[in-house]
Amino acid sequence: MPGGGRDIVVVSPPNLEKSEFARVDAALSAPHAPLNRDWLLARFAEGLQVRLLKAPNEGLVLFQPGKLAWRPIEGVGRTLVIQDLRVAPGALAREGLARLWSAAERFANYYGFVAVVALVGSGPGLVAQDRAPGRGWMSLDTGPDDVRLVGRVLQGPQVLPFLPTDWTQRAAALGPGVVIQTTGESAGLEARAEDTVARVTAQGQRARHDRLADPDQVRARAVRPGAVYSVVIDGVVAGGPELTVEAILALLRRGAPGQSPS
Repeated sequence: MPGGGRDIVVVSPPNLEKSEFARVDAALSAPHAPLNRDWLLARFAEGLQVRLLKAPNEGLVLFQPGKLAWRPIEGVGRTLVIQDLRVAPGALAREGLARLWSAAERFANYYGFVAVVALVGSGPGLVAQDRAPGRGWMSLDTGPDDVRLVGRVLQGPQVLPFLPTDWTQRAAALGPGVVIQTTGESAGLEARAEDTVARVTAQGQRARHDRLADPDQVRARAVRPGAVYSVVIDGVVAGGPELTVEAILALLRRGAPGQSPS
């Protein structure tokens, strides 16, 4: 069974509190960080795997079997999905990245997964472009906001995973008013969603929080590839956590909620 090795720590519920995970998660900036502890513990029961780099490197990777991953990727089957991957900037970043991507590939190979995939782009729930994998990986599909689905095929031939194409319809199905759609994986963004809904409602506008409850809902209803936090206004995706309450109210006043991701 693939373990941590000399340079990797395997994090699981028994050692979560004793490990450096919480500190590293908070230290490595990302729009969706730090992760919600209760959400994380629930995912461990579903097969979530977490790996940390040992010092002096600092980084983490989370991955899950495709059908249990909280990302809207279709055709996952026997595919391993990278849920999150971050590494500290600096001289050791390239070395740390290589070790994290390799840790996921080793796990996938050992357990007979046919491919490893990840969503690369800018925003919550995505692997940052400057942390994307290198040689041996290919672009499989593209989505809204220049998001790329990248993958490494380990066994073939096979039908490759792909992204949904009904983003516009998903957003429209949320109906009128302001809808903040989240997954629950980021404590900070969950609090932001609740606060935004309360403040928009206090201004006499219709608003609600749509929290996706499981991987099936994420695949079927997420309005953006990253899935973690999306603002939808009158059935059109307006943006993510970069939108302040004031910006949302201004869009409502102008009657211009944003751009459709179709």
